[in-house]
Amino acid sequence: MPVAPEDLVRGPVHGDSLARRVGRGAVRPFRPADDVQALAEHGAWIQHPVTTGRRIAVTGLRGGAGKSTVAALVASAFARYRQDRVLALDVDPELGSLALRLGARPRNTPSELAGLDLGAAPFEDVEPRLTRLGESLWALPGHRGTIGGDMDGGVYRAVGVPLSRFFGIAVTDCGAGISTDLHRAVLSAAHAQVLVTPATVDGAASVGRALDWMNASGFQDLVTRTLVVFAVQSPHLTRLADVRKAGEILAEAGVGSVKLRFDRHLATGSVLDTGRLAYATRVTAIVIAAEALRRALTA
Repeated sequence: MPVAPEDLVRGPVHGDSLARRVGRGAVRPFRPADDVQALAEHGAWIQHPVTTGRRIAVTGLRGGAGKSTVAALVASAFARYRQDRVLALDVDPELGSLALRLGARPRNTPSELAGLDLGAAPFEDVEPRLTRLGESLWALPGHRGTIGGDMDGGVYRAVGVPLSRFFGIAVTDCGAGISTDLHRAVLSAAHAQVLVTPATVDGAASVGRALDWMNASGFQDLVTRTLVVFAVQSPHLTRLADVRKAGEILAEAGVGSVKLRFDRHLATGSVLDTGRLAYATRVTAIVIAAEALRRALTA
């Protein structure tokens, strides 16, 4: 018997504790002017106009890194602040969780659209095949809840690339890894990459290996259009990487980095409720979206 993911959550969980929410409200009038200005600048970048649609690939070297969560956060941030259409596209060939995070029930999957001529069809013919999630956000889930399928690089080239022409921003959630034919197809068409990795020593080291592979595999130009997100997945981790130091090393190669702190609401693994995200999470989502778009516009 199918069970809805939200039915497994014991109760509403807020990303911030009650004490933190009360404390933040008390100090809000005294926030430094520099913090307010920085947030305003990031907000302006999210709303930056584009002449052609920008494709942002969200990747992760291993499952469970938080890739789908980051993709959902970024797509939601774009949809909230932009006036044009935003697409959240799932091309994970396994049981990707982007649709779950966004609360999207599939009408079609990419594989089911591969036979259509999306390059010539008007949006009015394509829109009923997508899942609309709000005023400006649409989703195309990658599966119907079963393992397997025929998602590959050819399907992405036939569906993901032509579909993106209808949207100002297309956020693509890839499966784990970066070296398959599917990943090569997504990265080849990407204007920017958000690479998600655990904020651990091993996670930081894996970023270096991934960038080395990109430089050796024909993706040198995408390296400087990459933003690394170090995701803290537990409040009890003791072997966290020195994200500040890792960021300084990455910056020397032109790669950006952001730390996504642990969030109790995200940790439930269910549908995102932006009203229950920790304040720091909402700010970080804006920062990631803004920086990803800034890098995408240099392509």
